Amino acid sequence: MTSTLSPTLASGSETSGGEQLYVTATHKVRDQSGKPPFDWVPYGVQHAWRAGSRRTLCGEWTSGWTVFWDRSFAPTKHQACPACVEASLPEASRRRLDPALRRTA
Repeated sequence: MTSTLSPTLASGSETSGGEQLYVTATHKVRDQSGKPPFDWVPYGVQHAWRAGSRRTLCGEWTSGWTVFWDRSFAPTKHQACPACVEASLPEASRRRLDPALRRTA
């Protein structure tokens, strides 16, 4: 995995267990909207990733993906992976959304 900044610079979304979630993506591009030096930004679907894990919250392998240490995963972004958004919700919220989970409770 390629990192763009130190993990200590990020502050943002956490799971219900208090774990920090970062954005990871299969592609990146240079953001040329400002002045140089141009930063790398995710391109395409943005997945949620926990530091130290080899998979995203939705279960995708992250080998070769870029981790954007300066970007916390935001479930409100339209580029966010829907499965990662659902997996980042507290269990009580997921149970309300998924009829299969409601039956087992």
